[in-house]
Amino acid sequence: ELLTREGEIEIAKRIEEGIREVMGAIAHFPGTVDYILGEYDRVTTEGGRLSDVLSGYIDPDDNIAAPTEEVPIPGAKTAAAKEESEDEEEESDSDDKKETESGPDPVVAAQRFGAVSDQLQATNKVLKKNGRDHKESIAALQALADLFMPIKLVPKQFEVLVERVRGALSRLRQQERAIMQLCVRDARMPRADFLRMFPSNETDQTWSGDLAKRNTKWAAGLG
Repeated sequence: ELLTREGEIEIAKRIEEGIREVMGAIAHFPGTVDYILGEYDRVTTEGGRLSDVLSGYIDPDDNIAAPTEEVPIPGAKTAAAKEESEDEEEESDSDDKKETESGPDPVVAAQRFGAVSDQLQATNKVLKKNGRDHKESIAALQALADLFMPIKLVPKQFEVLVERVRGALSRLRQQERAIMQLCVRDARMPRADFLRMFPSNETDQTWSGDLAKRNTKWAAGLG
C-alpha cells in the first residue's frame, strides 16, 4: 500500500522526534555533552568542517508543508511529465550538493553551541553543590538537555555517543555479575536473598559491610 505524502512526512517527523528524545536522554549521561562540545571546538579551531559534527537542527516547532495530493503510482507518468521530473531532480540534486558543501551556518552553530556550553558550566556548578538528585540539579540537567537535543548530529558522532552509554552499561552489568558471584558463590549467600537485597543498593558502598554484620551463616563470608 502506497503512502501519501502526508504519511511520509508524519513518519519522518516521528523519526526526528525519536532522535530528539534520544539526544535529550544522552545529555543526562556524564561526559556526552562535553565530548560534542570538544568536537565542535576541534573543527572550529583546527579548520575542520561543521558538517563533520552536525547536519542541522531538529526544533519541535519546525513544520514541513504537506501537499494534499497522494504520491503518484510508479509508471503512471507521461513521457513529458517524466522528462520534466528528471529535470527537476537534477536541479534538486544540484541544490542539495551546494547545501551539503556549505554545511551548517557557522554563526547559528556558534550561538547554539555557545548556549550549550554556558548551560553545561551552570549545570556542573549545581551538580557539584547539590548532587544529581536535588530538584535544582534535575532542572539544570533538563535545561541542558533542552538545548542539546535539537542538534542533529551526523551518524558517526551520534553513534559515538550511543556507544559511550552502551559501553558504560556493559561495564556496569559486568560489575553487578561480579558482585553477585562474590555474594552467592563465594559467601554462599542465597541467590533469592541477593536478588531481594541488592536492587536500590547498587551505589551504596556500606551495603556489603552492613550485610557482614548480620547474624546469618553467610555473613562471615562477606567480611
